[in-house]
Amino acid sequence: MSVFCKIKLKPEVEEYLQATFKNDKLISAVGPLEVERKYERLLNNLSHPPAFTTVRVNTHLASVEHIRSLLSEEIHKQYKGFSVPFLQHPKLPDILLIPIIGPRKDLQELTNQVIVGAQCGNAVLRGAHVYAPGIISTSKFMKAGDVVSVYSDIEGKCKRGAKEFLGTKVFLGNGISEVGRNDIFNSNAPLK
Repeated sequence: MSVFCKIKLKPEVEEYLQATFKNDKLISAVGPLEVERKYERLLNNLSHPPAFTTVRVNTHLASVEHIRSLLSEEIHKQYKGFSVPFLQHPKLPDILLIPIIGPRKDLQELTNQVIVGAQCGNAVLRGAHVYAPGIISTSKFMKAGDVVSVYSDIEGKCKRGAKEFLGTKVFLGNGISEVGRNDIFNSNAPLK
């Protein structure tokens, strides 16, 4: 079973995609089965985070090699001893491709949990931090400074503010909570 469930789209987005990818002209050209197969492959691809981060270089301001060296320097500064390849796109000379490295299978899942929505979960898989608006649920006694495991509610069934969630969720990784549960769900103070 794939970790990524079938993507759920807003009705107007799904209607647009179906009108574009399942139109009569395309069906008559390649046949209904091939159209359906390609449409399902599109939905499957949309439910996965990309395998590369893409950087487009403005070659009027800097060379691709200069940007590659700046990126490499920054990665080495932030992650000592960590080497990331920066690949040149085979057909677009001003594009650098940075492979996504992961998943890290040696992470331990903790009892203190944070549940985020699917959109937030996808962003986390791409390296984003979790911010309070993306948090749906946390463990009952979570406080600032706690080490937590972050999960994504891939079916959208977790209720906001729940103290426990037993539904379908996917482990994303571990982090340190900057705020406590009360700051997220019970406060009128500005969120971080």
